[in-house]
Amino acid sequence: MITCSQLDHLYRYPEIVWAKPVSDRWVFLCDALRQYIAPFGRLVLARERKWALVSALQKSIRRGEKEITLHLLSAIDGMPEEYTYFWRRLCVTACEDVGPADDTLAAFVIACSTVFPPKKTGNMNYHLLCFLAEQRCDLPTRGRIYCSYGVIEPAAMKSELPELGAEDKLVVSAVVQRKVSVQTPTNTWQEWQRKNDWRAEGLLRFVGLRLPLGMITVQTPLPPYKMLFDLPSYCYDMHTRVGLAMLKRLVHGVEGTEGIRELFQRNKIKGAHRAVGMALFFVEGGRIQSELIYEPLCCLEQRLFAHQYGGLPLKRWLELRILVEKALAEGVIDRGQGGSFA
Repeated sequence: MITCSQLDHLYRYPEIVWAKPVSDRWVFLCDALRQYIAPFGRLVLARERKWALVSALQKSIRRGEKEITLHLLSAIDGMPEEYTYFWRRLCVTACEDVGPADDTLAAFVIACSTVFPPKKTGNMNYHLLCFLAEQRCDLPTRGRIYCSYGVIEPAAMKSELPELGAEDKLVVSAVVQRKVSVQTPTNTWQEWQRKNDWRAEGLLRFVGLRLPLGMITVQTPLPPYKMLFDLPSYCYDMHTRVGLAMLKRLVHGVEGTEGIRELFQRNKIKGAHRAVGMALFFVEGGRIQSELIYEPLCCLEQRLFAHQYGGLPLKRWLELRILVEKALAEGVIDRGQGGSFA
């Protein structure tokens, strides 16, 4: 259970660990946690479906769909032996999908994972995970900006980027400099980022990194979904067994996706099914309700993926995205996830 000493430590965490004043936002989160009562859920899933469950959770939070998020979380309560895994994924996605929308919340999630060790927190793990997921769903905006930094950084370090323009070089310079600064910390905040970066798979280092570029909010409607095998259809991506099988069938050509096969016949693409999976991520799985973006960063990320899949021209990569989006809108992908193509 959550003890008074743990809550007291959490309230004072910024002062104790970062030598920073406690912000009003931090106090609000602590107060809300102290008063929170987790909902009772009824979803039961087999333990081996944890990969698809986590995929569904991340995408439902991106969409800000609190009701389905809490429904999915109730399945976690039946997998107590997996609390450490779920905490790890929650920490990653807190940095990956919140971005500059709320740096305090991203840091709060990581801090909670240190104050409430999963193996010692027992059934209160479910309580904490529900609270933190709700807080993220309630954000009016969120964004994948830190995730995009994380995509660009390794390519930059290996000199595997496409040709760069002036704004691209600005982005790459900021990302590389941030990595260096966290590796050689000069204050307690950077030291904490370095020490706990593993919890967010290398994305905690980017919390707080801003670019000298204009940030905008994108309000494009999100694609609808249906429930398949007790989970939202958008969860079946390339990291799940069902999703991977579907992607491989799409590449070989099925009714309604002839254009995808023809594109691959005209262009040499490394890992065709993964290219389709990444295109599906950008048109469905990675979509965020009221998303914050830097347009130059988004453009560089798309050019990087085109470059990585056989040096495709950006025009061809965007064509693949359009074809995948068409297949999604026409229900071809959902039929494939169901195990058959009509």
